[in-house]
Amino acid sequence: MTLGDAIIAGTALDYGLALITKNTIDFQWIQHLELINPFDDII
Repeated sequence: MTLGDAIIAGTALDYGLALITKNTIDFQWIQHLELINPFDDII
């Protein structure tokens, strides 16, 4: 995980927000972080 990713994840956790990203693999190990991949529902 890069420093930028850590800052983004920490900010989302601190504010209780979901993290919307195509790159869910880098964040999936973080507990209590809700991940949303907006590209999952594209047909």
